[in-house]
Amino acid sequence: MKSIRSSRLVSIAIALAVASVSAAGLSGCTDTPPAASPQADASPTPRFDPDATLWTIASTGEQLDLEDADVQALQKVVALHSGASDNRSPGTATASVAAETSYFTPAFAERLSVQGYNDAVVALYVDNDLTIEQTGVAWMPSSIDADREYATVGFESLFQIVGASEGYLHELDVAAGTQLAQPREYTLTKVDGQWLIDDIAKGPLRKTTGAP
Repeated sequence: MKSIRSSRLVSIAIALAVASVSAAGLSGCTDTPPAASPQADASPTPRFDPDATLWTIASTGEQLDLEDADVQALQKVVALHSGASDNRSPGTATASVAAETSYFTPAFAERLSVQGYNDAVVALYVDNDLTIEQTGVAWMPSSIDADREYATVGFESLFQIVGASEGYLHELDVAAGTQLAQPREYTLTKVDGQWLIDDIAKGPLRKTTGAP
């Protein structure tokens, strides 16, 4: 049975998601996802032609190739951040949250800190004995503004629930070892020449059986 402290902190994380719901129907930065869809196993894993580009200039639709300096920098930041947020355990939660927030703009990091995000994430993993491991990333259409100061990056993170308490697994309606995927949309801002994450939106989880 979960402690009262655990339940409160899970509620905080859920509240962060509800407060950050976007027009696209994605929920904000949180590590408390909704239960996986029961039909999710039938959903295909996103795939794309590796020779095609998913990157465009937002205002013109001009395609950007994968060798573009901003495209490469954005992919690196998003990959490093998702690697920090999707490889967590009770023993690494504190360090991973610190690593995660290092990729945020100061304003975004402060906003989440005021909302209690950092403490809620650590408590979620510790109190529920939760361990997750990222198994892949599938990139989705993404764009950069014409002045190359703002970007919107879409991707789907694939990860495995390595283990968790029985109560938490029941809450998510999954078993240990389940492979999950979650669509995400990051907005990034260039600060002093460096791309930093200014907001994160997350969609519903789906069960999956393979990497992209």
